[in-house]
Amino acid sequence: MATNPTLQERLAQAEPLDIWPDPIPLRDELPSVLPMNPTLLPSQLRGWVQDIAERMNCPPDLVAVPAMVSAGAVIGRRIGIRPQRRTDWLEVGNLWGCVVARPGSMKSPAASEALSPIRRLEVKAAADNEAALAEFKAAELLYKLEREGAEKNARQSLKQEGRGAAMAVLQAVAEPQSPPMRRHLTSDATAEKLGEICAANPNGIMVHRDELLSLFADLDNPEKTSARGFFLTGWGGLEGYTFDRIMRGTVRIPAVNLSVFGTTQPSRIAGYVRDSLNRFDDGMVQRLQLLAWPDFSGDFREADRSPNGDARRLAHECYSELASLDVRELGAQWDEFDGPHGVPYLRFAGDAQEAFSAWREGLERALRGDDMAPAMTAHLAKYRGLVPRLALVCHLANNGFGPVSAAATRQAIGWAEYLESHARRAYASLSVDNAEAARSIWRRVKRGDLTGPFTARDIQRKGWSGLNDKQRIAAGLEALLDADWIGARDANAGERGGRPSTIYLANPKAMKG
Repeated sequence: MATNPTLQERLAQAEPLDIWPDPIPLRDELPSVLPMNPTLLPSQLRGWVQDIAERMNCPPDLVAVPAMVSAGAVIGRRIGIRPQRRTDWLEVGNLWGCVVARPGSMKSPAASEALSPIRRLEVKAAADNEAALAEFKAAELLYKLEREGAEKNARQSLKQEGRGAAMAVLQAVAEPQSPPMRRHLTSDATAEKLGEICAANPNGIMVHRDELLSLFADLDNPEKTSARGFFLTGWGGLEGYTFDRIMRGTVRIPAVNLSVFGTTQPSRIAGYVRDSLNRFDDGMVQRLQLLAWPDFSGDFREADRSPNGDARRLAHECYSELASLDVRELGAQWDEFDGPHGVPYLRFAGDAQEAFSAWREGLERALRGDDMAPAMTAHLAKYRGLVPRLALVCHLANNGFGPVSAAATRQAIGWAEYLESHARRAYASLSVDNAEAARSIWRRVKRGDLTGPFTARDIQRKGWSGLNDKQRIAAGLEALLDADWIGARDANAGERGGRPSTIYLANPKAMKG
């Protein structure tokens, strides 16, 4: 009686070459991006940003993004914007940004220059804190002496005039309150410590991490779930937060307002985006709205000259002014229903409102279509709030007052167009990373390290560099399948039982190529 051939026998059967499709190249090209147009920058920062970029021979993106994030951080919750004429929708100025560039591209020195104004504000705040703390300690000593005298007088009053008189004597001596420690910038703090900093600085604080994805990877740790939630809350900039810890007690924060900036490398961004979307998909990666991945030219121009003193002075003055805004002079409004922690706000000027509403209508149409991947849709959906935030920052850094101007709004819309192209490159990097994984697998096939039919598990067991992660292996195999470099079959086809798995065979045409 005839028997069905075994799996290995079926695979070993010779197959005509012409039944295999012709392989095509792997998709591993990044889409083009828009260059940074200096006119998008606020007038008080434009010359300074250009000067730094020219002296460092780097794209202005590497300076512009941290400059805008730190400007938004200094503004924080001091003033917000209501992007519609009548609703109470409110956005505040904090921003999250990241610059993607290869090692040796000057991204860290450029960021350091761009952050020098906010670092200077941090140094000044530290000096003010030290002086305030010294005054507080002196007040504590004086309070102790006054308290001792009040206790003696209270005893006499209690005997002669009764309990009420004694209570009045004690209450007349007020205990000094510890001064809040003013901050503008931090680089490495636990979520709990960051919460204490935010409690003392409800207007906002900036978190700078040179390698930003190290911070995000730490927040991915299952043990850091509460810290991740704290950062997600801080992106909105408006909501309160309460920490309850046995050792620290209760820390109540009226509003968590976090600005975040850092840099990373192209080789890291794709892996993080893929992992974050697969494991969490909670919008953390989409909060990096000022994400820039610029092109670099091969040209180098020696620029051994002094910084532009006038441009630098104007920029530093701008940050100092933003840190001490008088919202009444700006013409801000208050909502009586917002309570003691409400944010004063501006609205768009009439022509600016028309420009924003028209832009948003186009955005909403695009988001409701079916042309974009879900991750990109989620990313661009946050531009609803990003454009008003950028318009507010540009308006104030343009030395504007009163309703947010049409000029600042056009700058913000220009930023959105620029940033969208860079976001598309970041998400497209997943395909590039998949192609790199595919090539790593294919090299093993060509070398004979993967002979005959093989499975994804066979690859993982080998422990080859770059091929340790299940998801990356699966993505690489999928890329090879899409390009018809390999074919796939069900390992249990025609058989009953067994754990479902897929086996892969190299396309003989691709092997010859």
